[in-house]
Amino acid sequence: MMTFNTLRRCIVLAPVVLICLIISGCKSFGPLRIKPVQNTASGELRPQFPTAYYRVSRDGTCYFYLQTSTPARAGQVIRQIALIRVFWRPVPGETPILPTAINATFRYIVITPSGAGIYSGAGFIRLHNSRHARVMHASIVDGSLHLISSSGYFHDPLGPARITGDFHALRSKEKTISLSLQTRREFFLKTFQMRPDHH
Repeated sequence: MMTFNTLRRCIVLAPVVLICLIISGCKSFGPLRIKPVQNTASGELRPQFPTAYYRVSRDGTCYFYLQTSTPARAGQVIRQIALIRVFWRPVPGETPILPTAINATFRYIVITPSGAGIYSGAGFIRLHNSRHARVMHASIVDGSLHLISSSGYFHDPLGPARITGDFHALRSKEKTISLSLQTRREFFLKTFQMRPDHH
C-alpha cells in the first residue's frame, strides 16, 4: 500500500527541472504544489517533472505531458504523470480566479508497484510564452484534483486537493502525442492486471 509519506518522499527526491525560460515581466507562482483540502495535517506535495513536453493543436489548444519516475521496492518504480489541456478560449466552469470559466483540465496519474490511481480536475493556467516557443513557461494559478479511478491496492494519499505553481515544457508534437497515448495504454493495462479479482 502506498502511503502519503512514501509518495511525498518520492516527489521530493525527484530530479529538479533544469530547463527554465522565463520572459521578462511574467509572474512566478513558485514550485508546483498539491495541497489536500480536507486532510490538511498531511502537508503538501511538490512534484517535479524532469520530462515535460507540449504541443499546440490546430484550434490553439495546448496539450502538456509531464512525467517523473522514482525508485520503489525491489527495483521497481513509481511513475507520476500529469496530462494538462489548456484551451484557447475559457470554457464554462468555476475557479476562485474566474467564477464563470476555466481554461484548463488536469489528469494526474500515479502508478505504483501495487496499484494505480488517476486524479482529475480543472482550473486556470497562465501561459507566459508564445504558443510557438521552444520552451513554454506556464503557471497553474488555481486548480482542483480528486481521485476518479483506482485499482489494485492503490491508497489515495490526497483526497480532494488544490494544485498551483509553475512548470516548463519543451515543444514537441511527436513526443507529447506518443507519450500521452503510451500512458493511457499503460494505465489501462496496469489497472486491468492489478484488479484484486482478476485471475
